[in-house]
Amino acid sequence: MKPRRAPDQPAFVLHARPYREQHWLLDLLTPDQGRVAAVARDPRPETFRRLRIRLSGQSDLKRLDDWQYVEPLRLHQGAALLQAFYLNELCVRLVPSFQAGDTFFGVYASSLLTLADPQRQTAALRFFERRLLEWIGAGIDYRRTLDSGDWIEPQGFYRFEPALGFCVRGTPGPIPGAAILAMAEDDWMQPLAQTWGDVVHRARLDLQLEGRELVSRQWLATPAQQAEIPSP
Repeated sequence: MKPRRAPDQPAFVLHARPYREQHWLLDLLTPDQGRVAAVARDPRPETFRRLRIRLSGQSDLKRLDDWQYVEPLRLHQGAALLQAFYLNELCVRLVPSFQAGDTFFGVYASSLLTLADPQRQTAALRFFERRLLEWIGAGIDYRRTLDSGDWIEPQGFYRFEPALGFCVRGTPGPIPGAAILAMAEDDWMQPLAQTWGDVVHRARLDLQLEGRELVSRQWLATPAQQAEIPSP
């Protein structure tokens, strides 16, 4: 009898839905294979909790043969849970399948940890959105204007064109250069960077989503709906 192989790679569950009797269809995020779809039997592993897993199968739809938790669940309720669902929905919508990304996996894991700190939740969202956009090839240049090629100046004001980036020619923009430069430095605790980062990232993400709505944005806009959110 062959010895049972232990789970051999880290992963997070991004999404789970019922699939046939006593089975689940999972979206997984892994460092070696990127986003992976897999079928698992009951019980399903929780979201927002690091796992070690073992996958098998030659097709794009893998089989989750074994898994185990390697850390406690840190997100249970409230704003942090809503925001974590937002991170997961962005990943399911935008992260390519089978695109290995150890760095992005680390960004996701660290963002979940930061969401557990109420004082840093907004900063965690803006940081994650920036890194996700970079990972999918839609990163933003926070240093130069895209229409003139000029350096962003702290005393200047700019507008943001979702398909291009920050622009200065033509109609004056409302975004302070100081806020843009704070974004460039990942200074997401700076209030102006948080406010304008939300506007800029939303516009760029909407372009990538191509009209697809994010359910988690509705939850974030109306926290009273938290009771309707499924458990992790």
